[in-house]
Amino acid sequence: MRTRLFLSAHTRIPERLVLALGTAAIACAMVVASDVPTHTFDPKQIQISLNPDLDIVYHTLAHLALPGDPSNLYSKDYIEQIQQAKKDLEVGQTKLDQLQSALETNYRKLPGLRFLNLAPFMADDYASFKQALAMIDFNFRNEAEDSRETYEERKAREALAPLLFGNTRRLIPLFKNRFPDPAEHEFLKQFAESMDDERDRFYKHYREARTEVDQASQERFERFWKSEGASIVGPWASRSGVNVFNIYLCPVMKRNGHGVPVNQEQRVLFHVVAPLPETKAETQQALFVVLHETTHRLTDRFVDSAATIPENRRAASRENAVFYANHLFLKIRYPQHHEAYLRFFLSLSESKLSVGAVEQEFLKNYPVEASLQGALSELVKSLH
Repeated sequence: MRTRLFLSAHTRIPERLVLALGTAAIACAMVVASDVPTHTFDPKQIQISLNPDLDIVYHTLAHLALPGDPSNLYSKDYIEQIQQAKKDLEVGQTKLDQLQSALETNYRKLPGLRFLNLAPFMADDYASFKQALAMIDFNFRNEAEDSRETYEERKAREALAPLLFGNTRRLIPLFKNRFPDPAEHEFLKQFAESMDDERDRFYKHYREARTEVDQASQERFERFWKSEGASIVGPWASRSGVNVFNIYLCPVMKRNGHGVPVNQEQRVLFHVVAPLPETKAETQQALFVVLHETTHRLTDRFVDSAATIPENRRAASRENAVFYANHLFLKIRYPQHHEAYLRFFLSLSESKLSVGAVEQEFLKNYPVEASLQGALSELVKSLH
């Protein structure tokens, strides 16, 4: 993991100043970019992969329920699946199991911690990410060389300094800036300890045992991507203004996703974390998540430039603008997927409602300001 794998924001900032990398998850765009670059991206360059080192972060967060919060990754079905897997693999209680209640309580109390959904993309690798969280209180100023020190004293001090992985030294001050509350520090240290114990004692073995299932799921998505998915996402991706586009299929994600742009020198790297599908229906739904996150790259700017939308409504407006644009796009261009899209995001897959009734319910649930509807409609018409 040498690229920044480890934030759904649409923030445009230099890689060296990755302080405000944000998220645009399915239900919430926490930070958004202003202008989208105009250069064209070739959708054929989109890469699809699995990344267990990224997944362990979301696996750990999925144990911490946030009812009604857009950052919530908790799913009863997922936790029951994990508990059964621990029994099957004869894994006793991990630190995550033991500390889950205390971590969840503090996670709910400290809203700034929601940034953990995005923070992995600031790191070069898992080891750096985990170590930076665990050592967030480490003070590098104590390492400054003192001209009064003798050579022997300096060597003795260096011998006591911790071994730092990857970009840990860069991450610690960034995390201190992002998580300034001492209570957040205590949470992050416990989180890192629990995550690492969970990874070593259970998650690595669990994913190894799932290798064939995971590979089959990835292949299922890739087949659908080649047959239909790429052509659906392509018009949005080509105008997304990115240089590198990666899709990470994650078994922890169920109905959510993250779209994370990171500025790297003169390039924009865009990472989408989407559900790893295990069925045909889930494969289509995972594609809808990728489409949603990609669409944010184009539609957020309409919301951000609308002076009539109050600041406290912008996050919801960004989401609704995406839903509206994708609704129009699929209805016009890919009607065979339109009803499934509406039902998925309304959680009405089993409903007997007619297509017309479902569409009315969709527009009611995701209302878009009248001032934006025309611009979004023109945007959809302009896609090729």
